[in-house]
Amino acid sequence: MQKAGVNNPGFFVENETLKPVEKTPQICYSTGMENSRLEALFKLLTTEDVAHRPLLRGEVAAALRENPSGVRTALAEQFPGKTPKPVLHILEEIFWENITNGLARFSAKINPDLEEGLALLSQFTDPSVTLPELSAQLDDLARAVRPALVNAVGYTAVAQVLGKYLFGTLQFVTRPARLDLAEVSFSQVLQRRRGSCLCMACLYVVIATRYGLDINVVDVAGRILVHLQEPETAQSLLIDPLDNGKILSEADCRQYVAARQLAWDPAFLTPMTSRQIVRRLLANMIFVLNQTHDERRLTQVRRYLEIVKN
Repeated sequence: MQKAGVNNPGFFVENETLKPVEKTPQICYSTGMENSRLEALFKLLTTEDVAHRPLLRGEVAAALRENPSGVRTALAEQFPGKTPKPVLHILEEIFWENITNGLARFSAKINPDLEEGLALLSQFTDPSVTLPELSAQLDDLARAVRPALVNAVGYTAVAQVLGKYLFGTLQFVTRPARLDLAEVSFSQVLQRRRGSCLCMACLYVVIATRYGLDINVVDVAGRILVHLQEPETAQSLLIDPLDNGKILSEADCRQYVAARQLAWDPAFLTPMTSRQIVRRLLANMIFVLNQTHDERRLTQVRRYLEIVKN
């Protein structure tokens, strides 16, 4: 069975039960007739010239809205191996347009939700991802660590518990360099338990905020850290996802900045907004796609970045 990834988005994985991106009411029709229509449509996509593809694309988009599970079944039956590129590209473009619309809505909000942004970007490599399902996964992770967290006294203890849970119990691994696209896709990071420093920092935040903790992602002179501040003392405590959740003090960070021959800036501890995090994740995706010379996907991700920036 092929694994979900850049060349084989999760919606198209053979012999695997996946939920559709949009849960729309199903239209009543003959299954046999509908499968025949879809198979004919996919065949046309592999044989017709490029000029006819916009019309065929509209037909596929309509089929996905009306019966996404039927489209998946027809694909698996007609292409038991690898989905042909013309069909795959049409399907990708439809999902990419959905992401474009979603990012426009996300960016128009005054204070957009981080999990919404993480779910949207995850759909680039796995179109089956939905925000409710991603949030449910995170709820499960947070629920599992609850017994240890409720007994933690002080933010240092909280940081220790989270680090032990993520890097010890769950065995997450933070990748420092030479990332692939799945390692900057939050849903794939949850599945593979391996990802970028920024994705791991986001994981800290979305779990801890479920317990009402004041926790944020910060950029300390190019180093992504998780920042907690003791409510009573206002003392900063920082977590390094790149070093298995190592706990740092503000003094440690000042030494790091000085070693780089830079001046300390209090703005280093300013929380990154969800919009800034999504922009940074898109920049990471662009970096990865530049390494693989994937111009088609690169062009699309650059469009996403312009939407979020503007």
